[in-house]
Amino acid sequence: MKKFVFLGLLYPYEREDEIRENMIVNISNAPNVFQWNLLHGIQKLVGSKLSVVNVLPVGIWKRQYRKFFLNDSDWKSKGVLGHEIGSINLPFLKQWQRSVKIKKYLKTVADENTEIILYSAYMPFLKAVYKFPKNIKITAIITDLPDYYDLGQTSSIRKFLRSVQNRMIKRYLKRIDRFVVLTKQMCEPLEVGDRPWVCVEGICDAEQKVISNEKNDKHIIFYSGTLHYQYGIKNLLDAFSLMENENIQLWICGGGEAKAEIELLAQKDNRVKFYGFCTQSEVAELRNQADILVNPRPNEGEYVKYSFPSKTMEYMASGKPVVMYKLDGIPDEYDRYLNYVNPFGDKSTQFAAALQEVIYKYDDALKKAEEAREFVIKNKNAVCQAQKILDLTGVINE
Repeated sequence: MKKFVFLGLLYPYEREDEIRENMIVNISNAPNVFQWNLLHGIQKLVGSKLSVVNVLPVGIWKRQYRKFFLNDSDWKSKGVLGHEIGSINLPFLKQWQRSVKIKKYLKTVADENTEIILYSAYMPFLKAVYKFPKNIKITAIITDLPDYYDLGQTSSIRKFLRSVQNRMIKRYLKRIDRFVVLTKQMCEPLEVGDRPWVCVEGICDAEQKVISNEKNDKHIIFYSGTLHYQYGIKNLLDAFSLMENENIQLWICGGGEAKAEIELLAQKDNRVKFYGFCTQSEVAELRNQADILVNPRPNEGEYVKYSFPSKTMEYMASGKPVVMYKLDGIPDEYDRYLNYVNPFGDKSTQFAAALQEVIYKYDDALKKAEEAREFVIKNKNAVCQAQKILDLTGVINE
């Protein structure tokens, strides 16, 4: 009987408060949401045959995280059994320890009837399984290409270290038997070749609550995510400043380099509200109160064809109108459900125009949003996406 071991970079929901209390720099919610959605889908299909080997996705001691020792532990969350791999939380030493301990632990639980599914091209994972026997099949879920991990990084030392690590990752990826990617374009740089692969784009939380706001003249525009200029946040701020309607508000939550500019704008314009870094539940609550959800990331740069922003799926599942650019990594089947910004002309002006169009024709936009929700819940829910991965492994659900 087949069993499944998932190598993850996540944290149990029950420990979220503890982990955030020890964080000095913020970590992204999106990877945790993606992994838990996937685990819930796999669990519904294979039940107790699923277990997790996990490492906490936190930064190094003192500079990014307050704990020097990350402890080994066993946990159970949402019915999923997990084994936490501990380490000393120092650069290089942490990654080396994790790789060694994961390899040792897997040797005690994995055999020829084990399917190993690992999340991301995280080098300790890849190194741990690199020399495993070929009769143990390994599937890698690649949500981001290693070449773009440090997008915007200016430190020459950091760039050099990343280039060395990426060469090692490319070598270790040769051991992977199957790939799960977010866009089909990712297969070429990953050198997938004739190995089996499947594209999943993202995972919809079918249980996400939908709250229909009361009809009124006010519209709340909401953005959550990384506040880096390369992701178009400046474009959103400038676009909103062009909109003089007093009955609209812009709500933003997240962290990043644009934080100071957003805080300044919020002081000057009382229509702007900045919530800083929020927990997953806080983001969901703000999103439920909003009328329009936005993603200002422009379709610029090589990396966009390798990206399907996770918030796209979350936004669509909310049943609220979504305004964004058509990115190269978004399949055409999504086009009828999204409100795209005209990519030609002044960015701020065109983004403002797209927002105004949705506001003026809000009933039509809301109908499109309801169809978007139905589409992702039916076709991109956790069980559907997990089944694609099981089909990839050749395992027939018993």
